[in-house]
Amino acid sequence: MLAPLHRYSHLALAVSGGPDSIALLQLAAPWASDRGVRLTVLTVDHGLRPEAKDEAATVAAVATRLGLDHATLQWVPDARAGGLQARARIARYDLLAAYCHAHDIPALVTAHHLDDQAETVLMRLKRGSGLDGLSAMSEQSAWGGIAVLRPLLDVPKARLVATLVVRGVPFATDPINADSRFERARLRDEREALLRLGLTPEALARSARRLRRAKEALERATNSFLADHCETQDAGYCLLHQGALASASEEIALRALGRVIASVSGREEPLQLAKLEALMAAVAQDPLKARTLSACRVQPAAGRLGVFREVRTRLPLPVLSLEPGSRALWDNRFRVGLDAGAQGPVTVRALGEGGFIELRRTVPWLAALPRLAGRTLPACWREDRLVAVPRPGSPADGGAPGFRTAFVNAAVVDAPPR
Repeated sequence: MLAPLHRYSHLALAVSGGPDSIALLQLAAPWASDRGVRLTVLTVDHGLRPEAKDEAATVAAVATRLGLDHATLQWVPDARAGGLQARARIARYDLLAAYCHAHDIPALVTAHHLDDQAETVLMRLKRGSGLDGLSAMSEQSAWGGIAVLRPLLDVPKARLVATLVVRGVPFATDPINADSRFERARLRDEREALLRLGLTPEALARSARRLRRAKEALERATNSFLADHCETQDAGYCLLHQGALASASEEIALRALGRVIASVSGREEPLQLAKLEALMAAVAQDPLKARTLSACRVQPAAGRLGVFREVRTRLPLPVLSLEPGSRALWDNRFRVGLDAGAQGPVTVRALGEGGFIELRRTVPWLAALPRLAGRTLPACWREDRLVAVPRPGSPADGGAPGFRTAFVNAAVVDAPPR
């Protein structure tokens, strides 16, 4: 099961302290030691329960006994906002991906198992999901430019728990998993009724696996379309051939446009198919009009359809501090780094309209960029003084030695299905 992980020399394990992730840790540690693969254990404290700090400390102690590095990542939730579980999931993956970028870890391993897969199928069936939703989780996907690997998808939860019981390994039980306010907990309460109907986890997961084959075939066709008709720029935007998009089959066109929007926006939440369909119809009806969707601006550009990161959104572009010798993930789109020899920390924030206008007169590569792309680039600032805006993917060159940026979603064509 863990064989696909071997192509990575360094992996992060997402371990909460529950039986699933503790079992993953117990299985992965000796496997990695035998093969010279480095493991880093990460625990996210969502701040939702007072016991979470103790559980993170327990995971840290287990990791230390196994000779592994451990870090606890903190999230401070807004208790007033709705959709707590969905927001917690997004925050968890954002934190994990950011840590991986900051520590040069290319892949994250999670402990999702057969029962998780079955529950995902049922929840999406209830919502009327199509092929992508019902194919549930993939063995490999991506988040913020980090590979996400799920090697235990074919293993029932009971086997993971039994493994820990036989070994005498303790684990935590999260009461949220039995809280009937949440959908997964309500499904677990109906487990016996589902089993009597023949809706076993194995049967549901088998259906998801078969649907995933069809989804992967469509994804390969989408990859081929994007390779021929999409230009992905290191500056974080994409250009799609409008004629090819209009003449492609509706399914491939929707997938291609959705993939590009996800890449440029840096947002990992799935696009609502109805909104994507509406956007496609609007573009076909009036191809010269600009539109927005999922933090992206979609508008004609030099005979093609340009997809750019939008500025005027509910969530402003982020601001972060970067110390010498450190790296970070900015806006879920760009990996930024500052060499150890830099003279003090810098602030990373968007170049903005003013900065773009100021620099495009003297920086040739900036002058060649569309304005919409240039103003959302990560730039290096000290207080209110613009220090540099290095060309993404190139050596630092803008007056701030050692400040570098790279668009993590540049390989749109080869992106695995989420």
